[in-house]
Amino acid sequence: MVEILLDDSKSVDAELADTILKKSWGLSRRTKGKMLFVFIKPGRPAIDMMLVSEPLNLYFLDSDKKIVDVCSAEPWTLDPRSWRLYRPKQDSKYLLESFEDLGLEEGDSVEFSL
Repeated sequence: MVEILLDDSKSVDAELADTILKKSWGLSRRTKGKMLFVFIKPGRPAIDMMLVSEPLNLYFLDSDKKIVDVCSAEPWTLDPRSWRLYRPKQDSKYLLESFEDLGLEEGDSVEFSL
């Protein structure tokens, strides 16, 4: 687990996606939780919602842990038109996924140690 400081008074714990399996599955087949992904280098990763049953909040962060994009991602259905990939507007080094809206916006910064 990684403690993520959202501001001076609020922090959350997130599971670290530190294996290939965790990176592949993310929060699929769950209904609660938070997960932090660390990418090898900054880029614009494609995130799918194939096996996720509830909407997710996606917080993309740059190398300085500043939020560069926020997305509300919807689960895929049987209708292929719902099969969307989510990519950040800018290169990101980290992704924080959460079922809970954390109240973070573009330009906000968070702190954590790995």
